[in-house]
Amino acid sequence: MKMKDFDISMTQYNRGDIITGTIVMIGKNEVVVSLGGLKEGVFNINELEDKAFRIGDAILVMVTGEIDDKGCLVVTHAGVNKALADKEKLKTLKVGSELTFKVSEIQTAGLLGDFMGYRVFLPYSQCTQNEFANRESLINREIDAIVIELNSLKKSIVCSTKLKQNSEITPVSVGDIVHGTVIKIEDKYALVMLTTGAKAKLSIQDASYEHIDKISDAVSLNEEYDFVVLDCNTDFSRISLGLKQTKENPRDKIFNSLSLGDMVEGEVIKILPVAAVIRLDNGLNAMAITRENSDRANVQTHYIYKLHSRVKGYISQLNKEKKKINIITSQKRGDD
Repeated sequence: MKMKDFDISMTQYNRGDIITGTIVMIGKNEVVVSLGGLKEGVFNINELEDKAFRIGDAILVMVTGEIDDKGCLVVTHAGVNKALADKEKLKTLKVGSELTFKVSEIQTAGLLGDFMGYRVFLPYSQCTQNEFANRESLINREIDAIVIELNSLKKSIVCSTKLKQNSEITPVSVGDIVHGTVIKIEDKYALVMLTTGAKAKLSIQDASYEHIDKISDAVSLNEEYDFVVLDCNTDFSRISLGLKQTKENPRDKIFNSLSLGDMVEGEVIKILPVAAVIRLDNGLNAMAITRENSDRANVQTHYIYKLHSRVKGYISQLNKEKKKINIITSQKRGDD
């Protein structure tokens, strides 16, 4: 362990801590403050805007986490008021909140910084085009952004400047059509940043009418889409979206084309105690109720139908509201 690392570990102060110190020396270029015990801090004399401060006065300073050549903690007085305001903001920080962070590192995928002890990441995908084209000039630059992901346990934040213009969350209601950008994709869900300023979730079952194995088969990262609000709570911290609901269900069109008595064909895909499930050639499922398809009482379904066998019959019941179809197979009617 280096001496500087050892010294700072013994201070018991962390970067960002705000401490009441006592001024013990006012020099030509610096101010030295006692932080309690044998600990001393130092900051530049130019930060002491209030010339009324004297030796022995109490003063608020914030720990920077650095140590000077004399082994004193480097502190700051000028940034205390902003830091106190940020601490208050941190208590109410949530997705959609605004923050200002200072860039500390430039990475291939985005910018890293710090906000009150939280690690902040700004992906380039969440910046407007050419906003930060000159990346080399970004170190120590302060950037205003919107929180799009917040992990309090890991003390990490993902933010966006692209959505800064929509900084206030606009209320939404179930059934509203909303516009948003996909900001994260997992196998079974995607996170969407809405132009209303809120973050929402799209589950795989609401992404497509067709069967898909992963949600990336329906949406792409950083692409924009229209969605339907399926559910939301009062503060809009939880919003569920539907993508398929913005389009006509192709099966509805097929269903609405059917009529009682129509002849249909399909494959037996499931044998139940009281019915067989038939996957019709038009893609819809139909039920062949066992007691309606046999002249024998208490007959078991597998005596009438075999799994994966082909059957044909006519539609005996059609419930368009519940999208249910019952059929009577041609075996019962005595057809060929």
